[in-house]
Amino acid sequence: MNYDSITVTPSTPHVGAEIGNVDLTGPLTNREVEEIHDAIVAHGVVFFRNQKIDFAAQERFVRYFGEPHVHVGGKSTASQEVPGFPALRKQHFDENSKRVSGEEWHSDQSCTDIPPMYSVLYQEVVPPNGGGDTMFLSAARAYEELSPGIKAYLEGKTATHNAATAFDKKNTETHLAAEHPMVTVHPENGRKVLFVNRNFTSHINGVPPAESRHMLEFLYQHLERPHWSMRFRWTDNAIAFWDNRAVQHYAIWDYWPNVRTGYRMFVKGIERPKAA
Repeated sequence: MNYDSITVTPSTPHVGAEIGNVDLTGPLTNREVEEIHDAIVAHGVVFFRNQKIDFAAQERFVRYFGEPHVHVGGKSTASQEVPGFPALRKQHFDENSKRVSGEEWHSDQSCTDIPPMYSVLYQEVVPPNGGGDTMFLSAARAYEELSPGIKAYLEGKTATHNAATAFDKKNTETHLAAEHPMVTVHPENGRKVLFVNRNFTSHINGVPPAESRHMLEFLYQHLERPHWSMRFRWTDNAIAFWDNRAVQHYAIWDYWPNVRTGYRMFVKGIERPKAA
């Protein structure tokens, strides 16, 4: 794919790319937006470095790709709302933190009927010595590497995604649940995607509990193989922009008691995940 206004450097063969020659602190041209969109559809997650944006700039960037999605599932001790920006969440961790957000492979907010399409995470302060990396995997590539027999088994099956498996079980607001196809189709590139994750998927619908547990564990282990994953090393004022329809991610908490501060915003989804 050719890009005229930006540079795109793939991070790995199957997922991720770094984008350069663009300034997100100011407005973007239509061509820049179009090429960033093409890059994320092609690579699942894209990264920008040295972008010292403010809250308004982050929201402006989100709105190039859709409406902001307000986080659902109750309040989390690991993130805080930002006054004046209802869709923005501050994620600050230090020596007093008891946990961090995203310490499990997941697709953001898959417990909702229409999950967010994209996520935009701006990392303002990163720990020293390279701590606090985020991992990403291509759930499309993972599906493609399944055997024909497993693909046949998954055809037509759905699974329940439950917020109670991920958020504070004492908060009844978090008990949101949605059923989604286990194999979805990406609406823009047509690739089939394995759409289950450890953080939210509670069970496969319509099969015995033991079968559900064993099959999900097999699928999780398959998704988490290093062959279609990557590890992004954050730098101050870097941005990760990922497609929740195609990738999963995992936040690594290896930096306690150091400080890590970032701001995350979602782009609202426009349709329920469709069965492949």
